[in-house]
Amino acid sequence: MAVTLSAPNVTDAEVLSNLLTQTHRRINVTSDDGADDTRQCYETIRIKRAIPLILPRRGIIFG
Repeated sequence: MAVTLSAPNVTDAEVLSNLLTQTHRRINVTSDDGADDTRQCYETIRIKRAIPLILPRRGIIFG
């Protein structure tokens, strides 16, 4: 488990890499909410070689 404190104008996606680098242990899976459904977050998770379980953002339409 990792924790960070951020200002109200900082998004979840902006602090995800900080959270994932707080541990040197292997991370197998991340469980994230829709705020982390961004390319930046997927890339950060990919670098850690984890499997992302991210809920799609609210209002998204699958085509």
